[in-house]
Amino acid sequence: MFSLIGKPVEVNSFQGTQQQTIRVLFIGNSYTYVNDLPWLTQQLAESAKETRTLETEMVVVGGATLKSHWKGGKALKLLKAKRWDYVVLQEQSTLPITNPKEMYKYASLFDAEIKRVNSQTVFYLTWAKQNQPETQQILTDSYMTIAKELKAKVAPVGIAWQKVQKANPKLNLYSPDESHPSPIGSYIAACVFYTIFYQNTAVGLSRRIYSSQFSTPQEGNRLELESLSETDAEIIQNLVEYIVRKI
Repeated sequence: MFSLIGKPVEVNSFQGTQQQTIRVLFIGNSYTYVNDLPWLTQQLAESAKETRTLETEMVVVGGATLKSHWKGGKALKLLKAKRWDYVVLQEQSTLPITNPKEMYKYASLFDAEIKRVNSQTVFYLTWAKQNQPETQQILTDSYMTIAKELKAKVAPVGIAWQKVQKANPKLNLYSPDESHPSPIGSYIAACVFYTIFYQNTAVGLSRRIYSSQFSTPQEGNRLELESLSETDAEIIQNLVEYIVRKI
């Protein structure tokens, strides 16, 4: 369904010293590249007028597991080639439920290499499929267990989805396939990652969700995918703040 994508996210930031940027490598699959999650996170940082700009790249392949990324070698090569403040690891959507041992093995291998280059691992805790909400707890437990073992950070996106959906059932977080994120679903994820990377609140940041595929912010003619109401944005931002602080 999804083609191979390995293109780096465009960096929308001034050229500065390393201290003036936060650099993040995302390793994952379509849950990362649908709606261009790294770019959405950059836009939140821009709307916050952060003094440290966010630069991101991603190594992503549809349906990829951490095992396939490890064996493929591209992610490891990029990990070693540049300086990263954080490296985000996203496992295939159901593997933490069906085969957590395999997830743990390759998560541990990646984490060792991430530590070797003085970076920090962040696990992208994803969401249950729309028709299987009962599996969220298993996903959460799998990610939290390995993160605790490796002393890594967790981006609790799936937990945030669950809480936002409960607070406002009318918000559509899923694509029609009941698996991939809608623009709002990706916006929640971006709020979580912004909070993790900057150790700052997403409350009050931009509630407009744009596509990265048509233009850069400076051109002023971005394609808007969604514009959240003030109330819905406040619900999402406040819940993300609460959940990330609690983890």
